[in-house]
Amino acid sequence: MMTKILYSVILLVAILASSCTKNDSESDGTGNVTIESLIADDTVLNVWVPTKIMVTATGEGLVYNWEADHGELNGSGSQIEYMAGTCCTGINTITCTVANSTNSDSKQIKIRILPFK
Repeated sequence: MMTKILYSVILLVAILASSCTKNDSESDGTGNVTIESLIADDTVLNVWVPTKIMVTATGEGLVYNWEADHGELNGSGSQIEYMAGTCCTGINTITCTVANSTNSDSKQIKIRILPFK
């Protein structure tokens, strides 16, 4: 009889101990996303001259989305190449959004495109 009580107590302690683990939503590895920097090799360019743009972000499971109001974006991930033609002279804005399954962060950089002289 004492053995049955002892096994019951051990089973109860094991059940209680396993229910005291950290919440899975807190440890899913996604967490916050923060863009630390968004930089270009050059921010003043002549038409058709490319520049590299790089983003540095923290977080897990990151996905990168790039958009430009004018010009062309080539590449993917944390580094792309940007250039613009004669129709896109002036200040152009490139936006990078970095996200994971729960959060996102966005930053913009301005690139000045100079016309041919």
